[in-house]
Amino acid sequence: MRKENDLHQFGKHYQNHQDYKSLEKVVELLPENIDTSEVKKILGEPISTGFDFRYTVDSTGANGCVVGAVFHIDDKGKISNKWTGEICE
Repeated sequence: MRKENDLHQFGKHYQNHQDYKSLEKVVELLPENIDTSEVKKILGEPISTGFDFRYTVDSTGANGCVVGAVFHIDDKGKISNKWTGEICE
């Protein structure tokens, strides 16, 4: 139960501060194959491309790209892959 409490606590902190440390902890603690609706409950509304969710922070990385987290969505509406770092395209 502690892990779930930590997950929601870090998610709330990210929603209030948009900080990388909290976002990174949420990505680390999220269970595999979590439903996208649960991710929204934890982190708030994402930037949605249709095939992934993105959450960003107010900074750029070494390559000049925005920093944040990407959650790939499978055809069942579950998160199939997740990572944090620079989002360069």
